[in-house]
Amino acid sequence: MLRLKLDKILYDRRMNANQLSEMTGIRYPTILDMVKNKSKAWSPENLNKIMETLNIEDVGELIEYVSEDA
Repeated sequence: MLRLKLDKILYDRRMNANQLSEMTGIRYPTILDMVKNKSKAWSPENLNKIMETLNIEDVGELIEYVSEDA
């Protein structure tokens, strides 16, 4: 299963979902669902905005594969 590492990234950067929402222009509930990995799908536009805002160049820094057996 693919999951976002957004919670860890925000924690490491001492940011919260509200701040990221304001910086990207993405609605707060959308960001919160992404942080909590409750989103069923991520739009490429939103992922791009997040990566640009957080200066992430490798998508592997944002998304990881976790085995469902784990």
